[in-house]
Amino acid sequence: MSDQKCGCPCSAFSSMTWAASALGLLYVIFMFFEATTIRWWIMLPLALISFILFNIQRGQTSGTEKTLCAWGYWIVLIAFIIHDMCLSGQLVAAYQRLTAAGIPLHG
Repeated sequence: MSDQKCGCPCSAFSSMTWAASALGLLYVIFMFFEATTIRWWIMLPLALISFILFNIQRGQTSGTEKTLCAWGYWIVLIAFIIHDMCLSGQLVAAYQRLTAAGIPLHG
């Protein structure tokens, strides 16, 4: 076996960048499945850990890896905000349906 690395710039990325990318990608993919929008306790750690790892790597790397970390940082942040807005909208709609049905939810 040869110890030569391929010529692509991604071969030199650190494991922290790969982990942040994988977690961020999982978070973005899970956003599109209706069943996981309820399971916020699964989504929040994925977004938070990915965001933190991208933020750490943004300051420690250079070149293509730094660009990837910067883009990943902003994508996870924007996806988190959009996901939170959608979840809040679903909760408001559920509350309105229950109150319209005559179910008292408060004093």
